[in-house]
Amino acid sequence: MSWRAGRFEAWSFDEEGEVIASLVREGAADHGVAIQDMTRALVTEWLGADVKAPVIVCGETPGSSGKLLQVPALLSDLYDALTDFDGIHVVPGLRQLAPPDILLGQEVQLLGLGQLSGAVCLPGRHTKHVALEQGRVLDFSTEMTGEIQELLLSQGSLRVPVGIKPRFDAGIFRDWVERSLDTDDAASPFAVSAARLIGVLRPEHQVTALSGLLIGADVAAHYDPGDDVILVADGELAKAYGMALDALGASVEEYSAEEAMQDGLFEIAEEAGLLDA
Repeated sequence: MSWRAGRFEAWSFDEEGEVIASLVREGAADHGVAIQDMTRALVTEWLGADVKAPVIVCGETPGSSGKLLQVPALLSDLYDALTDFDGIHVVPGLRQLAPPDILLGQEVQLLGLGQLSGAVCLPGRHTKHVALEQGRVLDFSTEMTGEIQELLLSQGSLRVPVGIKPRFDAGIFRDWVERSLDTDDAASPFAVSAARLIGVLRPEHQVTALSGLLIGADVAAHYDPGDDVILVADGELAKAYGMALDALGASVEEYSAEEAMQDGLFEIAEEAGLLDA
């Protein structure tokens, strides 16, 4: 199970690690309730009270942050570092002291990738950029790209005009990505508002332009042309970051974020001996 910004995702597995059922619940977190009580209530509502399978939770768990392993760290250390909250097994996150940073949930996705090495990009509301070496996390950094976009679009001059339905345009997205890739003369987010006001950007493409600008800046800050990048994402995020990395000239190897999470959770359960109970 994974908690992320109030979003609860859960999967149940058969003995071979194949997913047999899943659950997604938005806004499920209540930080006044202990992790074991909230998780057990959701599992009971989902699968019934008689389920005896081990329960593993990762991410931004309500009521407890669990342990944090310090990088550099072997992902295999997660097996023995679970915290048992009355039968609910919480996976530790990772912490970094210089500069201060944390991974909460993404460490399980990294484990699910297997023994890969290289630069890993995990897009999200907070996008993570990780240096991975055969199962060891060397260091990482976080960009608040998604949250910044949410804030800019919800207030001030970059709010989408009333009555306008945003529409994605791949050409416009790439154009604004490239404006950020030119780090010597990169545009600021205000350029999106200005482009709309002077008539060179249609209002329905404002979100596309801002997304391209912010994701382009995110990518440009962490990668160079010719870099090999492991992209762990699904859906629109995979498409957007894939386009931005392509515009940069990086070589991209794509993996599903959801499948990496599923594989990582099952591996932890198996290697921690929970499936033998």
